[in-house]
Amino acid sequence: MTNYYDLTIANTRDIDYIVNKYDIDILISNAGIMEGGPIAEQPLDLIRYMLDVNVFGGLQLAQGFIKKWVDQKKAAKIVFTISMGGLWTVPYVAAYCSSKHAMEAIAEGLKTELADFNIKIAKCNPGVFGAGFNDRGVDSIFRWYDPKKNFTSSAAFAGAADSLKHQLDPQSMAECIVNVALDDHSNFRNVHPKETEDHI
Repeated sequence: MTNYYDLTIANTRDIDYIVNKYDIDILISNAGIMEGGPIAEQPLDLIRYMLDVNVFGGLQLAQGFIKKWVDQKKAAKIVFTISMGGLWTVPYVAAYCSSKHAMEAIAEGLKTELADFNIKIAKCNPGVFGAGFNDRGVDSIFRWYDPKKNFTSSAAFAGAADSLKHQLDPQSMAECIVNVALDDHSNFRNVHPKETEDHI
């Protein structure tokens, strides 16, 4: 495998353009947003948008490249960055976790379905890294949550910001993803760091 691009997609309208423009054989599918809050009260429009980016965006991008690779009879690989949230459900980010559970199923289905086409699938499940993603996810709660209107007490997730004080250096996760992408014999599931793997 020779051509390598890290494509982070934030808008599904860009996907057809990207598939047509790039002639790649490794795709790192890294798109994702986190909308936090109690799922019993979380606005459905926020959940729908998150599912559109996290699930349908990732699937549409994969389908576009898969069709291209099959047509070209090209050996290729997709690495999905899914999250530790795809392997269990974290309170107050349950909607986000549901999007990652969906990507777990999609990745596993693709792994089996594409084996005969020489298209490999792997996934990385990061723990809590200090790339700003988790901080924005916690902050997203307060864009809509109102303690005067919502029945969930703000005390229930008051410690969420404190839990982000000990986030890990994202460099090691970036190296993990690159290593998985370039390894022709990588594991299908790659949880990082070891502490997160042990917890799972």
